[in-house]
Amino acid sequence: MPYAKPLRASAALALITALAATGCSTTSDGSDGDAGSKRLTYWSMWTQTEPQAQALKKSIAAFTKKTGIKVDVQWQGREVLDKLGPAMLSGKAPDLVDQSFDRLLPVLAANGKAEDLSPVLSMDVDGGKKVSEVIPQKYLDVLPRGKDGTPWMMPYEAISVSIFYNGKDPLVTAPPKTWDELLAICKAAKAKGKACIGTDADQGWATQYWFDYLLNRNGGSLEALSSDKTGAAFKNPVVLKAAQQAEDLVKNGYLIKGYDATKYPEQQGRWVTGKSVFFLMGSWLPSEVQKLKPAGYEFKSVTFPTTVDATKNATDILPIGFSIPKGSKNAKAAQKFIAFFLNKDQLSGISTIAKNVTPRPDVAAPAELQDVAAQLRDTSLRLPGENADTDWQTKVLSTTFSKLWLGKISAKDFVTQGAKASADYWKAKG
Repeated sequence: MPYAKPLRASAALALITALAATGCSTTSDGSDGDAGSKRLTYWSMWTQTEPQAQALKKSIAAFTKKTGIKVDVQWQGREVLDKLGPAMLSGKAPDLVDQSFDRLLPVLAANGKAEDLSPVLSMDVDGGKKVSEVIPQKYLDVLPRGKDGTPWMMPYEAISVSIFYNGKDPLVTAPPKTWDELLAICKAAKAKGKACIGTDADQGWATQYWFDYLLNRNGGSLEALSSDKTGAAFKNPVVLKAAQQAEDLVKNGYLIKGYDATKYPEQQGRWVTGKSVFFLMGSWLPSEVQKLKPAGYEFKSVTFPTTVDATKNATDILPIGFSIPKGSKNAKAAQKFIAFFLNKDQLSGISTIAKNVTPRPDVAAPAELQDVAAQLRDTSLRLPGENADTDWQTKVLSTTFSKLWLGKISAKDFVTQGAKASADYWKAKG
């Protein structure tokens, strides 16, 4: 996964405790005093050779030329937030950071350590429009609010999770919109001697997408499942139904042979070369297999099928975006840069250079992600895991579901073992 694997929350929660204990006070809340600032410090999640960094570098140079504000950027890489806590404690935090929402939330927003980004929404872009007019409200509404109820993150890249396939595959005459339609294609693929679903079973965060989506489509909630400290929520019939649907894929032999012995991302390569029909993965998938795809390959995708209710068709979104740490000495300058990067001519670099989807519907997505962009535009949005406790997801859900996905336990066993594991997890937490 080229962006950020699911957050291991224990370190983040420890940091939150430390910040709360000290108050993390600074001499400035960033609300005034820096209006004329000509410098800001930006810590980025990208390394400087990555395509996103290339797009950002161009915009940083253009921003400085236009405003005279110098951006001191440090290309920290994925572990950027590991350094942020100590910097905040010492009053030396950067003015601007970026990461995926699931990592920014516990470190900054959950305990009120992120600046209010409401002022950015009223800033001008594209010669007169406001940021609030070009970034659809649903991209902000899907994010958990900070402690003070204000927006704390401004997304600039929209990663999604959907079912990918080759548009030239004769087995997929139409994208499967319902679970029954997906199973029908799987049955036809099996009859032809072809695997239906590609997957590497060694990565619980990836296989878990199947259960998370199925539970959502059946009317359940992973957040409700994780927050029940008794484990009784696992006895909800929709949990068993979702587990049984996943079990059906395993029992019917619809998963590619050998998936239980391969390591991520081996099966991605086998999928793009025609060994399986479908692959459920994040929208980084086309970029990861680009060099392996055969001539004439057509990347297509469909949002996860519905089960019992056609209106339950929300698309997963994992936003990547900017946040301003509380106490930033140059918060206003950082706000100006965020708004500048959200101009269409700047943000387009995320599509043309980084080959990813942006939250602006008027920025054309790269060809291989046209379907993903349409899904994000045309359906409601949901967070993968619905913001369920990330440590719980790793230690309880992923561990237990992996056994089901490998065929080692039944759906009923999944319910029983999941309930016990969840109760034991929360008991150990105190």
